[in-house]
Amino acid sequence: MTDFIKPAFVFFLFCGIPAAAGGWLAANRARSVIGWALLCGLFPVFLLVIYFHKPLREVEGKFRLCPNCREFIKWREPACKYCQTPLP
Repeated sequence: MTDFIKPAFVFFLFCGIPAAAGGWLAANRARSVIGWALLCGLFPVFLLVIYFHKPLREVEGKFRLCPNCREFIKWREPACKYCQTPLP
């Protein structure tokens, strides 16, 4: 049974997948892809941290800045969820 499970597969399962997910989330929030991928690969709990982090700047197609209250909102929202300002 132990010959069936390869160490590379276990490494990919427990480190590679969280690292890829963390890098993708970091790219969507305009953050360091490599840094967050390494951090999420070593400590997968940081996936929750990057998921709930606000972006650093506007990301085309993902997040934009409300002109009134300066909060980041999702790109497709018709109005700001914080100040209810209609967005173009």
